Amino acid sequence: MFISHKSNVIQSVHEIEGQCRRLVKGLTKEEYKVWLDSVTSIVKPVGNEVVDYSGETGYTIVECTDEEVEARLQQLRDYWTDDSPAVYNIKYYASKRDSEIVDVPAHTIAAHTDEDGNDVAEEDVAATYVQTHFIGDDAAKDARLLADQWKMIRLERDRLLANSDWTQGSDSPLASGKKTEWATYRTKLRTLPADQSSKKTYADITWPSQPS
Repeated sequence: MFISHKSNVIQSVHEIEGQCRRLVKGLTKEEYKVWLDSVTSIVKPVGNEVVDYSGETGYTIVECTDEEVEARLQQLRDYWTDDSPAVYNIKYYASKRDSEIVDVPAHTIAAHTDEDGNDVAEEDVAATYVQTHFIGDDAAKDARLLADQWKMIRLERDRLLANSDWTQGSDSPLASGKKTEWATYRTKLRTLPADQSSKKTYADITWPSQPS
């Protein structure tokens, strides 16, 4: 299994090195082919291809052969998202960092094609990890969860603002006093992210009361 990482934090995982590289670069298959052609040169005798990855920065690709990567990532499922490709909050250490021993239940590896184009049949395996390469990055996970919460908070704030736009129009049916109350309410909505920046979850937010 090939793993691309930056400063140990996993960016993409794939059974094929080229696909792992394509995912971390964020390219479509067509875009990746164009890029690959740009760094590939033909040397004599004709047909020998040389790919120059020396200009690649921002990530490192390694092959992990002594651990069942998919099973290990499933154990750390809370540390990655359902985005496509997944966003990993998991660190990979080439020199095995953790001294834990983890018994992994038997599981099935689906049939696939390896990096050399050979077909690999489905197989049932079990594994025990001794000093696993992987560890959950709690700081990155917490930051991601906090960002997700604030995304929901801002969406709700924007919805409330949009639903009260009518109160400030020149054709608003509200009396001037009521219009001012709504203006104050809308100001509190706009400043809510700054005023309550210390809050950690959507449930912690104190929403301003809507004028009656």
